[in-house]
Amino acid sequence: MEHKDDGSIELYATNPEKVPYTILIDVTEHTNLLPIGSSGLVVARPGRSKVSTLKRRTEGQSTNLRYTYSYIGGDYFAKSKGKPIYLIPLPEGTIATGIRMTHIQNRLQPEEENTDYVGISFRFDLPTQILAPRKGVVTAVSMEQYDEQQNLDFDSSENYIELFHEDGSLTKIMVLRAGSQKVKVGQVVFPGDILADSAGEEYNSGLHVRLVNMKPVKDGTNKLKYLHEPMTFISEEGESDFPEMQKVAVIYPEEIVTAEMSKKELKAYKANEPD
Repeated sequence: MEHKDDGSIELYATNPEKVPYTILIDVTEHTNLLPIGSSGLVVARPGRSKVSTLKRRTEGQSTNLRYTYSYIGGDYFAKSKGKPIYLIPLPEGTIATGIRMTHIQNRLQPEEENTDYVGISFRFDLPTQILAPRKGVVTAVSMEQYDEQQNLDFDSSENYIELFHEDGSLTKIMVLRAGSQKVKVGQVVFPGDILADSAGEEYNSGLHVRLVNMKPVKDGTNKLKYLHEPMTFISEEGESDFPEMQKVAVIYPEEIVTAEMSKKELKAYKANEPD
């Protein structure tokens, strides 16, 4: 927080990560200052950046500000140019079974079933590579967990790679073989790029990969949370967010692979295409 000569107050944030963070500022006390918008939401880009300026309301009078804040990865304000379509993150031609994951609360035998969407699982028959489902920046790589347990339904420490997308959301790709990552934090990946090797032999469901998309939203007046919305995937059978279990064949249409590329990226992609 910096006090300027004109009486305004500037708020700065230092973000050491590769992903923008949404910050919710809850002003608990302010004197002679205009408010921080109607939502209190600001975004901190990687590095040090100014996130807000509070102007002095009346010249010649002192100003004062007290606040608390919470933050979460992702960009609340970013929007997609269109509805994002995901590739199933398996090699083209793979036969996979898509099924929505069930909420962890349902494993604890609750009185009522929790039907909140928590992501999707794709099951397959043979070990394979796991590929990027969308263009994104690699924001987290956690690949150190070697599971020795068997007959698992869920493991909170499972290996994952996380991607940040231009629409401000993050996609977490889980159940990966420890130490098999082919990408690093900060790297830009495109649909079909190799992320890691598959895993899941220790699970009751066998070999599979799990995905969940996370978008920052407000949770009341002074909290943030992730909204998990169904992802739409393309397959030989068409577009679907898999409301029911379905067996499909993986395809990689060029229009989906290139959908989020910039002009420069698209030109490089076309130049590398085989004749």
